[in-house]
Amino acid sequence: MQFSANTTLNRLILSTESATKEQFQVNDVPRARRPVRTSRRVQSAIYAYIRAIRALGRTKINTSEVADALSLSVAEVNRAISSLKKKGVRVSNV
Repeated sequence: MQFSANTTLNRLILSTESATKEQFQVNDVPRARRPVRTSRRVQSAIYAYIRAIRALGRTKINTSEVADALSLSVAEVNRAISSLKKKGVRVSNV
């Protein structure tokens, strides 16, 4: 298979060496926007993760572990945990 790009770099033409020598063109498709993380959704994800960890019998977890597991920054986790505490959720072991 051969790959070649034109000078505008917005198209890629793929061709296979075959008896028919057919070519086809693939245009760039706009990428979908990344969904916006709302604080409520982040809080819900963190709360669900903490509940799952507790259901497995663990009683201690740190914020960097939560951040890694949910692909969030530690700052986002800390903000969400602070908000959860204000709502009365006991997250002192995080």
